[in-house]
Amino acid sequence: MCARAISFARLRRLYFGAADPKGGGVENGARIFDLPSCHHRPEIYGGIGESRSAALLQAFFRERR
Repeated sequence: MCARAISFARLRRLYFGAADPKGGGVENGARIFDLPSCHHRPEIYGGIGESRSAALLQAFFRERR
């Protein structure tokens, strides 16, 4: 959903920390920007502070469970 919204908004660049191997839509999973129906593909910069971002997400969801 987020990748599709980014495409519709025609954002120029996408920066993100940790990839989502199970449900991601950018580098894994649906790969929204690689679909023929996607008419806009931003510059993608992934893995920025990846280990810290992953730890932050894991701690957040661990508290929710």
